Amino acid sequence: MAVDVSDGGYVYVLDLHGVIHVLPDGPHLHPKVLGNAQPVEHAGDLTIQDGRISDVTNLSGTFACDDREGLHNVADELRRLGFDIEEEAVRYFPPDGSRPVVIA
Repeated sequence: MAVDVSDGGYVYVLDLHGVIHVLPDGPHLHPKVLGNAQPVEHAGDLTIQDGRISDVTNLSGTFACDDREGLHNVADELRRLGFDIEEEAVRYFPPDGSRPVVIA
């Protein structure tokens, strides 16, 4: 099953129940996705080009998700939902500001 989502930039939040919420990107959206900056399992951004995810990261100023496993879980859930993720599209940004690392 393919997921039909328009090309563009998005923010995502993986809630504490394992559900991914995706909204078109915009300033300071992560805390608004679930409302009132509720706790999340993971958060970041993703880009869709030509119907495929070309980039998915852990970048979120509000939630500062710093575990690689959480980002892997997000990518796995996106695939389960029917999203195609390009090779080397999953990039982890370390909390120390060093260069991002491709993890999948």
